[in-house]
Amino acid sequence: MTAKYSVPDDAYAALGDETRLEILFELADHYDEAWSTGWLSFSALYDLVDIDDTSRFSYHLGKLQEEFVVKEREQYRPTIAALEVVTAIRSGTYADATTRETTIDASCPHCEAPLLARHHEHLLTLSCPDHGVSMGYPVPPIAASHQSLETLVDLVLRRHAAHVDSLRRGVCPYCWGPATFSFPHESVPEFTLQYDTIYARAACEACWMSYPIPIPDLLVSHPDIRHLYAVHDLEPPATQLGSLSLVQLSDVELLEDGKARVTISLEETTLVVDLEESGTVDICHRITKS
Repeated sequence: MTAKYSVPDDAYAALGDETRLEILFELADHYDEAWSTGWLSFSALYDLVDIDDTSRFSYHLGKLQEEFVVKEREQYRPTIAALEVVTAIRSGTYADATTRETTIDASCPHCEAPLLARHHEHLLTLSCPDHGVSMGYPVPPIAASHQSLETLVDLVLRRHAAHVDSLRRGVCPYCWGPATFSFPHESVPEFTLQYDTIYARAACEACWMSYPIPIPDLLVSHPDIRHLYAVHDLEPPATQLGSLSLVQLSDVELLEDGKARVTISLEETTLVVDLEESGTVDICHRITKS
């Protein structure tokens, strides 16, 4: 079977040596200074790395070139791939991590029990012990080591809203490949905390990204929805959980033309939004009770 994507033969092997990683770390640490003084020369980089043989140093530097290090005007700069490797290592992606958990000020829609925020194995989850996981998002250990879980939940919700906006533009937020929405999602995994709504499916054609998402969540960044929350002195819809979440305030109906109609009611105001399957808003009506 032929692989759909190929990897340069030496890409992974090039990283399997401490000296080569040290070279990448030193180049990354020089990133800010490079804007004014330029990148490091061979001799300057050699002086920073813990090695006492120029031939061995040249050998290791050569193994990194092209994929991870580029030579320009007798200076060496890291590629984006190299910077991502350094980021992954220093953020703790490959390190063991402790488990942290706490209950937050939001409840399960089925049993009213407080939701549990938990960071374990580099994943932040929000769940009800009896009814499943409502959110799972990769968060490296470095974040959990200096931020509260409440702060991380808020940050993840905001990042998720940005991801939804990217998906509505047809771009995967992870690999930048072509991505789409489709609805309805035929089935939602049993371990998912299921809301009383209709789900869409977000999926990328190029990478692993595929998950069910409540259709109202496709609207968390829409200007009319943000305005609705703002005029009621509420935090943005992207950060809301529990009874004020967009899912809890919405009713969803699938229309015969393949669109979805989302009716959002908040106090005296109702918004009726027709959504294309791509997540694009077709029509938005505001109804205010007298």
